[in-house]
Order: sequence, then C-alpha cells, then structure tokens
Amino acid sequence: MPFEFLRTETLLKGRAFTIRRDTLKTPDGRETKFDIIEHGGSVIIVPIDTDGKLLFVRQYRHAAGKDLLELPAGTLDVGEDPAVCAAREIREETGFAGTISRKSGVFLPGYSTEFMHVYLA
Repeated sequence: MPFEFLRTETLLKGRAFTIRRDTLKTPDGRETKFDIIEHGGSVIIVPIDTDGKLLFVRQYRHAAGKDLLELPAGTLDVGEDPAVCAAREIREETGFAGTISRKSGVFLPGYSTEFMHVYLA
C-alpha cells in the first residue's frame, strides 16, 4: 500500500535549489514528514585520456571548507540535453574537448529530485 500525499510547504527558495517539506500518511495511518531538495539535475563526466588515465579537477567546496579532487560535473540549464551539458562541462573544467561516448547511468539521491546523469568521455 503506497504512502498518501497530504501537503507540501516550501521551506527555502535558494539560488541553486529549493527545499520543501512533504507530509505523507503511511500505510498504517501515521503522518510523517520528508524534507526534499528540489534541483534541476546535473551531469558527471568520467573523462579518460588517450593514455587511459582518469582526469580529475580540484575545486574549492565551501561546505567542506577545502579543495576537493572530483570528477568534472555541472548543473543542467533548464531544458538542456544532458549530453550537451556534459560536453560543455568537460571543456570548462578540464580544457579538453572530449568525445562524450556514452551515458553510463543515472543517480538520484534519496533526499533530492536531482537526477545526476553520468557520461564516459
């Protein structure tokens, strides 16, 4: 038996995402709340150079308070095709114009509406 949606409220409307709180009724009749981050989606690129080496980028992440070594990634523009975004992000973040060869998968964190499209380049 599925959960029954009762109501939603917006808690925060930020630059990159919105946080909402949904109230649901569980199959056994209790009410429960889920805090959800609404996000328009992103791409993650797994770039491999001609020598077979994996390329990473170093980026400052304020929430962590330090630079992190990451796969190149970026946020989708509204209505943008994820493969187009992946090609743009690989150029912006690595300086390479890689071939986006195939979509390798999609991730969706359980607390967010963000689909993260993964491409091999």
